[in-house]
Amino acid sequence: MSKLYKVTLKPSGDVVEVEEGKNLLVALREQNIYIKSSCGGHATCTDCIIKIVSGEDYITPPPFEELKLLGNVFHITKERLACQTCLTGDVTIDITKHNKATDEARLKNKTSNFSKKKQHTKIRKEPDIKKIRAERADERSKEEVENLAKAETWKKHWEKNQDSEAPKKLAGGKRPKFFDTDKVDYEKNDYTRPLSAEKQKLRDDRLETEKLKAENDKKITPSDKEYKKFRG
Repeated sequence: MSKLYKVTLKPSGDVVEVEEGKNLLVALREQNIYIKSSCGGHATCTDCIIKIVSGEDYITPPPFEELKLLGNVFHITKERLACQTCLTGDVTIDITKHNKATDEARLKNKTSNFSKKKQHTKIRKEPDIKKIRAERADERSKEEVENLAKAETWKKHWEKNQDSEAPKKLAGGKRPKFFDTDKVDYEKNDYTRPLSAEKQKLRDDRLETEKLKAENDKKITPSDKEYKKFRG
């Protein structure tokens, strides 16, 4: 004969006996205690969740099917699936969430809302259907005509309205920007635009230095030039 273990139910405080090896969902339903379940004890829903208040060392470990649904968080939530929990000792569980009257009222409310929506379903009559079809056909024909007109205007559009005498616009017709540079044209001895006083002074000094250097180079004999190149 299998052992019997005591299960204390919260919040009612009732105590029932559960046979060893039988899961809590089946054992409690056999004693007319309501436990909600949608899958019938096959671990494919989470409706039969119960909370272990005490005696967590006297319950079987969660199988793989339960871990897929709830995760490995029993040490935090203290929640188990009743259909996957068997006992090895006395425990206390909380079944506050399992209220038959509340679940029946919720189910009735859902079915009544569905029936109301079903009653308000609009059914079109044959004349209305013909009218809607005619309107859609007119819209479709107008759209086809517009698409054909667009295609005709686009066809070889580059050959239409061409003015051979019109000047071509390069770079989008934008005015080219001035390219600022510090290079000096020494042959022409001028800039493309006037300089500021400071830059003009620097330019004059540089030109003067270049001229003096050129004059000094002319005074040195060719032999001295070769010697200087060799000495570096």
